[in-house]
Amino acid sequence: MDVFSLRAGFHSARIGLLALVSVAAAASGVALAPGPARAEVLARVPAAREMAVCGDVLFVGTKRSSVYAVPVAGGRARRVASGFSAPNGVACSRGRLFVASSDRVTAFDIGPGGALSGRRDIRRGLPNSGAHNLRYIAIGPDARLYVSFGSPCNICLPRGLQGTIVSMNQDGSDLRRVAWGVRNSVGFAWRGGTMFFTDNGADRMGDDIPPDELNALRPGGFYGFPYFGGRIPLKGFRDARPPAQQIPPVFEFQAHVATLGIHFFRSLGGDALVAEHGSWNRSVPVGRQVVRVRFRGGRPVSATTFLRGVGRPVDVKEAPDGSVLVSDDAGGAIHIFRR
Repeated sequence: MDVFSLRAGFHSARIGLLALVSVAAAASGVALAPGPARAEVLARVPAAREMAVCGDVLFVGTKRSSVYAVPVAGGRARRVASGFSAPNGVACSRGRLFVASSDRVTAFDIGPGGALSGRRDIRRGLPNSGAHNLRYIAIGPDARLYVSFGSPCNICLPRGLQGTIVSMNQDGSDLRRVAWGVRNSVGFAWRGGTMFFTDNGADRMGDDIPPDELNALRPGGFYGFPYFGGRIPLKGFRDARPPAQQIPPVFEFQAHVATLGIHFFRSLGGDALVAEHGSWNRSVPVGRQVVRVRFRGGRPVSATTFLRGVGRPVDVKEAPDGSVLVSDDAGGAIHIFRR
């Protein structure tokens, strides 16, 4: 597939400033996409990360030790499970909640109001991913669980299942590696049967390289790390021979924006929203916004700013009424943008 590059200026105000902003949003400094909207803080959740919409309940993972449940209609967040090591990932299927923490995948039965019972670990001994130990989890169209395992460092050779995305049955059996050469994916979703996943580019190679990535899954495919970031050879591996042919990204984002959660929205005609968590050591900060990635003919063709002023966005999801949910781990909040 061709690569569609998103350069630094592509997220700038001249293409990203949005026409109409609700009174609530204007008061909080939030910029919204065109169209009437109302911005609210749905709930306060400390260190909020991945979200899962399960009927009328929103489950929220965190990078601390607990998982929370929030009524989608509004109300106070409740701690419904604890005792984890960084339970970043949450996903639900068939009346069960799955939690991906740094060392295991755990399942629960979901009761009324988001009450959880029947706690059991379905997969233990997940690989140590060092600084990239926050797992993302999602349910595929095949009803299997998909989980990301980050690489353990900035640029290095991963070992075992480090730097991969795997799938497994909902009881934890039949583990399969579906992608490798992945530096640190913290977001994936499906469109037309194809899984698209974000990947964070390497640091300490300058302000503008390598790019963050959006990739399309080819089961078993090699995505280049640590030999390439996008199509750019990475420091320390420029003269090394990759173990397989790289599948290049289908879209490139500005370097260091830290693309995390992605979700395809019915209310946006099947376009994706992507959370850009934001840079941490770039000379001029970038990211800290939600961008809309437009698709044409099944391929991403452009990206523009959709939301600003939401702290450090981690994940995006669609509420049952089409509203946009955004988690912010810096502000400890779940934002909802209603139309």
